[in-house]
Amino acid sequence: MQAWKRALIFLLINVIVSATVTLTVLWIWDRTHPSASSGIAQLPIAPLTASTPPGQGGAAPALTVTPAVLMDEYIVREGDTLGQIADKYKVSVETLLRANGLKDPNAISVGMAIYIPITPEPLPQSAAQISPSPIGATPTLLPGAQPPGAVINSVIGIGDITAERVFITRVGSGVLLLKDWRLSDEDGNVFVFPELALYEDGAVNVWTTSGTVTPVDLYWRLATPVWRSGETATLLNEQGEVVSTYTIP
Repeated sequence: MQAWKRALIFLLINVIVSATVTLTVLWIWDRTHPSASSGIAQLPIAPLTASTPPGQGGAAPALTVTPAVLMDEYIVREGDTLGQIADKYKVSVETLLRANGLKDPNAISVGMAIYIPITPEPLPQSAAQISPSPIGATPTLLPGAQPPGAVINSVIGIGDITAERVFITRVGSGVLLLKDWRLSDEDGNVFVFPELALYEDGAVNVWTTSGTVTPVDLYWRLATPVWRSGETATLLNEQGEVVSTYTIP
């Protein structure tokens, strides 16, 4: 009986040693001779994020741009109503109220500028302008084209925190990158533009109050009105150079 037990123990030891040797050999072989599938799995793959285009792992964040928004200006005459102006331009009264920061359609007066959003006509392929440039790149202008710029068109709703805003329009050709541009008043208040691009004939409102950012609306998020009659608004580029000024009537 004792001999049988010793033989069984030796047999078990032999099985364990053989299995260990076999697994060790297989592990060494797998480490030194990876299969095609394991080789692919070990390739470093850069993670994709919300700002990384698919298939471009590790690429720079995509440029945030806004589409061109065309605005027509209409000066209110005696006898005009907002409904008549809306009918003339084939837009809704609600569109005019929203574009001009108005709540009451009767709150217009003679000489007041009303801005009407209009749909731009598509350019023919032969007349297409330059496309958006990557961050940090300098847009290439067509021969004879005026460099892109911006002007302070008007300051609307002064003194009313719900309506107060600066209306800025595009001039020149090509794409205008507004990142780190600044809008300032005479009291040291400064609004810094986020990463934003405007196309030809585009426009943007800088509201004093808080709100939801849209392709044509940015918000300063101040608690009180910032503009007053006789004050000068100043627009500066990212180098701190004065681009446009506007003295509020």
